[in-house]
Amino acid sequence: MNKAVFIWLLTILSLGLLKVENVKAAEPQLPSGTPSSQIGQKIEDYVKENEKTTAGMETAVFDTKGTIYRGNFGYMDKEKGLKADDDSVFEWGSAAKLMVWVSVMQLWEEGKLDLDEDIRTYLPEGFLKNLRYDKSITMTDLMNHQAGFEESSHAYLENEGQSIEEILAVNQPAQIFEPGTMTGYSNWSTGLAAFIVERLSGQNFADYAREHILQPLGMDKTSLLPGFTDNDYVRDKRKEELTYDTEGKSLGLNYMKLGLYPAGDAASTMGDFQKFAQALLKKEKLFKRTETWTTLYTATSTYPGTDMPLNMHGFWTQEYGTTVVGHGGNSLGFSSYILLDLKNGVGMTIMTNQGHEQVYNYEMPALVFGAKKKTDPATFEQFQAGNYRSSRYYETGPLSFTRTFPRTSYVAKTAENPLLTDNFAVVSQQNGRAKVTAAYGDTFKMNDADVQKDQAMMILAVAAVIYGLIHFLIRGGLDLFRWVFKKGPSKTPKNLRIWSYLTSFAALAVAFNYFSMFSALAASDISFLASWRYIVFAVLGLILAGCAVYPLLTKAWKELSKSRIFLTVLTSLSALAIVANILYWSIYQWWLI
Repeated sequence: MNKAVFIWLLTILSLGLLKVENVKAAEPQLPSGTPSSQIGQKIEDYVKENEKTTAGMETAVFDTKGTIYRGNFGYMDKEKGLKADDDSVFEWGSAAKLMVWVSVMQLWEEGKLDLDEDIRTYLPEGFLKNLRYDKSITMTDLMNHQAGFEESSHAYLENEGQSIEEILAVNQPAQIFEPGTMTGYSNWSTGLAAFIVERLSGQNFADYAREHILQPLGMDKTSLLPGFTDNDYVRDKRKEELTYDTEGKSLGLNYMKLGLYPAGDAASTMGDFQKFAQALLKKEKLFKRTETWTTLYTATSTYPGTDMPLNMHGFWTQEYGTTVVGHGGNSLGFSSYILLDLKNGVGMTIMTNQGHEQVYNYEMPALVFGAKKKTDPATFEQFQAGNYRSSRYYETGPLSFTRTFPRTSYVAKTAENPLLTDNFAVVSQQNGRAKVTAAYGDTFKMNDADVQKDQAMMILAVAAVIYGLIHFLIRGGLDLFRWVFKKGPSKTPKNLRIWSYLTSFAALAVAFNYFSMFSALAASDISFLASWRYIVFAVLGLILAGCAVYPLLTKAWKELSKSRIFLTVLTSLSALAIVANILYWSIYQWWLI
């Protein structure tokens, strides 16, 4: 081979290798660094690793050009072998709130709404009844979940036949924080924003969203109303589908019928869910002007002391290898997530028929967006150990007992600190007290005296119930002994023996009712909101109040020995302690549920 031919062949070979290398280099990659062509295999391997606790899960990865990967896994009904497929329907949970915020921005675009105006401008006169602060609440405050309202049970109740206005008008939550100072996730605030949409548009929210969001995006397999009454397809499909817990155990056929439905009652196929998410990523169809998209994706709240966005007009940020925006959601047996990387133009949607599911909704996105951002080590040093309370809590009313547990807990200054390790977080000061800010809300350090006062009340009630149980067992045992062995009658007068039994029974009934209610709450069973539970507390409170004073109203106690008088006083005090707790926690106020 002569020299010229050799050089020619070497040149051709080099160009070929260079071309192959360029092709490899040009292969698109996701923010995680994974080539787009490999994400499907990575997701499938991930599901395989977690299939023991999986029920049904569907996910899509997409960019501004279209779908990169779409996968359906598991079952909508394990027992019947009904697989998750393109026709399956999932509930959105709180991801539906994004439709409220899109609606608000559409009205802003039309000039019908000022995001920084006092919202009372758009509400009936005197509509907001429990405001404690003079500072105005703006729509931006509602979008940031910084209006200052305590937690509300409104969003969990069916309120059949009532309009959004009627639901919001009664039993309004107290305003416990100054607007703009504390991020406390609020379903009630979202419902209030939806009502403002109704007022300004002249349509009920479902009709407005259908005309301005669902129809433009071709989302014909999406329901918005409780019971899926506005979409036959969704309603019929949901009748076939079961729900599961995080371990994959069946919860049966659960329905979430929210009277305040804009806060999270939507349901659809993954196809429709992705259409909505993809329109948000591509910035198309939902708004007329480019400036509106720019405004929507501008930070309205930031992590304290930083310029890192926390919320963008109702869209929460999550810190993975890159910042993503969107919203997650949970219902009684479903979970969902929309995650959008606006910088790189990549999105992901996830839907499962498992309530509060974590593996897919919070961990799997790292395959697409990179590892979750960790809290700065310096933050662990700044953290102050103590009792911390979630800003999303019931301060007043019959559910205020939850402010001590589970909303408040002691957090030590350790490397395992859950406030700093579960999500990226920042520590700051708010009105002289430590505050931890993470996506979806703040947690603040409590005054130890306030926590101890709450705890002391609960300990007092527990002691009273234990005393009632012991007293019942001893007295019942002695009376049974006398009856079996035909011993003489008790030296305690009959009316005081009956009083003693009644007091013990009432105390134990309070404990049983509380245990039943708290068990329902822990299991996310909304029957904990049933009015009858609190009516029972009210009735038992009246009985125990009567029992507490009865010995003073009868002369029978004068016939007792000193030891029996001492036990009578203890029994009265135990009844009084339980009554004090019923009053302290307001658990008799069934009309405020």
